[in-house]
Amino acid sequence: MNNIECEHLKDGKCGIASEMAGKPISAFEQNCNLCLSCDKPKEYNQYNKALVNIHQLKSRDEQLVTENYLIGHGVGTELKKIIPQFLDSGSCSCRAYALKMNRWGIEGCEERFDSIVDYLANKAKAKKLLSWVPDSATRTVVSKFVQKAIAKAKREKKSSKFKWFTAVTTAPRPNPTVEQCVNSLIVAGFDPVLFAEPDSHEVSNALTIRNETKRGVWHNWLCSCKYALANSDADIIMTVQDDALFHPDSFSYAEKILWPSEDAGFVSLYTPKHYTIKKNKQLRPVGVNRIFTRSLWGSCAVIWDRRVLETVINTERAKNWIGVHPKSNKQEILQRRRDNPHLINNSDYAIGDIIRRLKRSMWYVDPSPVSHISEHSTINHGGNKGRRNCWRCSDWAKSLEEQAPINFSPCEISI
Repeated sequence: MNNIECEHLKDGKCGIASEMAGKPISAFEQNCNLCLSCDKPKEYNQYNKALVNIHQLKSRDEQLVTENYLIGHGVGTELKKIIPQFLDSGSCSCRAYALKMNRWGIEGCEERFDSIVDYLANKAKAKKLLSWVPDSATRTVVSKFVQKAIAKAKREKKSSKFKWFTAVTTAPRPNPTVEQCVNSLIVAGFDPVLFAEPDSHEVSNALTIRNETKRGVWHNWLCSCKYALANSDADIIMTVQDDALFHPDSFSYAEKILWPSEDAGFVSLYTPKHYTIKKNKQLRPVGVNRIFTRSLWGSCAVIWDRRVLETVINTERAKNWIGVHPKSNKQEILQRRRDNPHLINNSDYAIGDIIRRLKRSMWYVDPSPVSHISEHSTINHGGNKGRRNCWRCSDWAKSLEEQAPINFSPCEISI
């Protein structure tokens, strides 16, 4: 497959990734080059981890693409349906370009229309595709294909059952993951809006509302919810943390599971390890499970009915939340938080506590469509190991509905 020299590379398989996954994992030249040139070559690093996660992480301008890569939804996917010979030619660069188009979104593809047509026209000539078209007309024909793909993507977007608003909160962290998060959301079909703390990593392909001063975990989340409610007519609002990586089916699957019960408070697309493994060490069934808890963990990707979220943020508990009571019972700690609201954290706990007080139910998808990818917390809570990640993480080579079957009839939420 390539001329890479590495003792972990045998018969086209990456030994490190295979050991991590417990099964043979194919290696690809681009991955190998990145692994060997990174800070931790030939060790557990983001590149062999990307192979295990079915290969969707992006590092700088390098796109990790595999033979079974899922490109999600968007203009690139629609173009692939119209002219598959362009994007199924066995070239990673072709599939990566379709993925780029999905990430650019409809408006981004319209802005880049000429460059997209140029790229595809050159591919057609180089690979002798569209042989039935005179050379002088190749660009005209390709233009029609791209126009049709954009139009189909627009129709597909309008066919959504709900109006969505996707709010992503982000803050500075070592090795920021917000770009991967945003890219995976766009590929899945969401339109993320970033609510960024000062000095957060900048992302070019999503609307960003940057805080002038630091708000902290709780108030940044609260402000993102208030913005979504005040500035959109969305039926469904999803709140996301910037270290969440979404399965490409996440959007289409999510619309099929709203809602599991009339008293639903939220559905989470992220399921931490201990919500999969019960106290008796038995695994919960795959699918959408109700979880009973006092102290919520992992609000990485939470889907809300607009009316429920509005009720949540208007509770006295939300308005007066100053974080979990310190074990030391020192009042000066609480007062310091009151004086400095950006110090208020524990948003997971607050959300779970409010939902429980409202007597609404909490639901989690298992295997988890979302992986927790950051190795560094913004508030020093540790990385993504142990209970801070999914135990059954979804396989990107399979559809979500195949892995987490929907065994209920969705219903309307009762308020």
